[in-house]
Amino acid sequence: MPKQYAALLYITPNHLNALCNDFLGISAGKLIRDRIILEAKRLLINLDLRVVEIAEKLNFEDQSYFVKFFKKYEGTTPDRFRKQYLKTQHGTA
Repeated sequence: MPKQYAALLYITPNHLNALCNDFLGISAGKLIRDRIILEAKRLLINLDLRVVEIAEKLNFEDQSYFVKFFKKYEGTTPDRFRKQYLKTQHGTA
C-alpha cells in the first residue's frame, strides 16, 4: 500500500502520490500495483516456484488473494499466464 511506502520514505501518502503524479503521471497505488504485477510475471516464468510461493514472496496474505489480484489486473490467472508463456516460448500446446 502507498501508505507503507510513504512511511519508509518518511513522507506522507499524499506527498508520495503527488510526487508520482508529477514525475510519472500515475498514482503511487498504480505504480506499486504495476511493479507487483511485473515481479509476479517474472517469478511465474521461473518454473521452480509454485504460485503459493510467489504469493508469499510478494507478501500476499494467502494464495487466493494473490490469484484474485493478478486476475483483476491481467485478465487471467497466474497458472494460465504461466501456461501461455510456456506455450509461446516452446511452441507447444
